[in-house]
Amino acid sequence: MSDLRREMEAFFAEYEKRWNDQDDFSSLIEMWDTEQPPYYRAMEKRDVFTTWEELKRYWSPERKRELIVALWYGFRNIRPKMAGDNVAVVFFDAEWDIKARIGPAASGTDPGVAVLNRTAEGWKMNTYIEACTHPATYKSVFADQQDKARPAFRRLIESICESDCRNCRIPCRADAGRPV
Repeated sequence: MSDLRREMEAFFAEYEKRWNDQDDFSSLIEMWDTEQPPYYRAMEKRDVFTTWEELKRYWSPERKRELIVALWYGFRNIRPKMAGDNVAVVFFDAEWDIKARIGPAASGTDPGVAVLNRTAEGWKMNTYIEACTHPATYKSVFADQQDKARPAFRRLIESICESDCRNCRIPCRADAGRPV
């Protein structure tokens, strides 16, 4: 395994850890090159975030708590390539599980690409793009009301609900008579 691949796997392991903080995504900004505007395209959004204000709102702990019961992210098949002296392009598969306040829990895997700059503080992201593999993937996941979550993620939701009920419109507890 190349040094670059090891560095990128370490970077994305830390990025994954921060995404999976069930209460606060805001520490993700520490992994970004804030000397330039961000370029961030989430699969569920119609447009790209190009200002720090937009991205901070997206990562806001208040927003997360209003919309999401539980979220899990994993970065797999990390494939980096140097694109310049201090620039790396990284292709990856984003595995995700989500339980929003409305709708069933869902899981998926979608490709993504990120651009990172090597800075004095180490690698910092400046571009992040998630791409659904099919135009209807994301919307259809929530539209049919079927449980599409992986079993391990269902257990995470149940443990969160047991310790910190967030009063979802659709109950997430197994004893509420509805699937997670």
